Amino acid sequence: MFRHNRLFWKIFLWFWLSMVSVMMSLTFALSMLVNPADILPERQALFGELEAVGRVLERLPGDRFEALDTLTSWHASRGFRNTLHVFDEAGRALGVREPPGSLRDFFRETRDATEYRIAVRDGQVLLGPYRLKREGAEYLAYLIKSKPTHVLHKLWRLLSHEPSVFLVLLAVSGALCFILTAYLVAPIRELRAAVRRINEGRLDTAVSASVVSRRDEIGQLGHDFNRMAERLNRLVSAQQRLLRDVSHELRSPLTRMSIAMGLARRKGAGNADGEHERIEQEIARLDGLIGQILRWSRLNDGAEGASAGPLELAGLLAQLVDDADFEARAAGKRVNLTQSETCRIDAAEPVLVSALENIVRNGIRHAPEHGTVEVRQRVAAGKDAVIEVRDRGPGVPEEHLASIFEPFFRIPEASASGRAQGGNGLGLAIAKRAVEMCGGTVWAENCSPGLRVVVTLPLSARASEP
Repeated sequence: MFRHNRLFWKIFLWFWLSMVSVMMSLTFALSMLVNPADILPERQALFGELEAVGRVLERLPGDRFEALDTLTSWHASRGFRNTLHVFDEAGRALGVREPPGSLRDFFRETRDATEYRIAVRDGQVLLGPYRLKREGAEYLAYLIKSKPTHVLHKLWRLLSHEPSVFLVLLAVSGALCFILTAYLVAPIRELRAAVRRINEGRLDTAVSASVVSRRDEIGQLGHDFNRMAERLNRLVSAQQRLLRDVSHELRSPLTRMSIAMGLARRKGAGNADGEHERIEQEIARLDGLIGQILRWSRLNDGAEGASAGPLELAGLLAQLVDDADFEARAAGKRVNLTQSETCRIDAAEPVLVSALENIVRNGIRHAPEHGTVEVRQRVAAGKDAVIEVRDRGPGVPEEHLASIFEPFFRIPEASASGRAQGGNGLGLAIAKRAVEMCGGTVWAENCSPGLRVVVTLPLSARASEP
């Protein structure tokens, strides 16, 4: 399972070695820096032992008290694993055994102490003084014990005599590191598998909710991956749909041209003027369709939005409405600018003009005979310019309002009735993409009668300048 997961084993070994190193470093630091006298667990027991020895000394006969060489043997025979030393008021050691220099130094430091002291000197534990009185004289008793075993030595002795303890420690630390590493690496393996599925063409791939729900960088990565995969799936699906629609749109005029050419051949020279005119119309329609496809492609590539700059919207819109009204009069319709407010926006003029022209022409196409297309422009909340284009046609079914901005979309009822003739389904798609390139939004709503298309564009940052 993990044979090829080198990252897993790298993380696991780093965690494991780090844990072992920390434990060893902590053990070594404690053994070197901490005074054993401060952490002796038998501290109170030692003080109790000193008091017991002192009380025995107080009850000894005078000759036994003076002969401390035999007292030491007696003390050892009672099971006390230490060495006893007694000093008189002048600092002379009683008995034939000479106390070590470390004890004499400790005696000088503690002879005036009113409580017990403990210290570690030269590998030995020094304990005292216990004050006792004999025949009107004061004496100070001290105990010398061997120093507690070094921490590292204790650890080594434990491991050498009980290797199972070492194995249990390794097993527990290894298990903890394994679980932590698996927790970190599992979502990475899932992301890798998802990338492979996308590479195989399964664009509907997404990582599981267990990855996305994580509240860390890996969870954010999983969320971003799902968004990327969803976006990629939409783009590829849109591209495939665009290719199908383009093929269909090109095939229809080519078929009509082929039929017209056949009829012209049958009629012979001089009698095929109608067929020739039809062929010219289809060629013009093909030219317009190909032009819109190229425009759509350039907008998707961002090639036409590079020259953005400040624009005075009211003047631009007035000129556009005049041109559209001139075109609409040929079909017995009108285009009126009913409201306009001065404002400036940041946009590429050719891109914005293309968007608004397509929206207004769509309104002209669907307005009733002798009808009027109304254009309004206003400033909303001091931060957005709002442009509304309303025709008074039949409107759009509610379930298709969002779809009319998709490339080559045709309302089924309108296509069947011939109401959408003259359009190829690219105008509003181009308008939506162009408005988005200008930083705005566009949507449509029914307004009984007719359809209202609303464009919102952010005002220029310099709009407040004089």
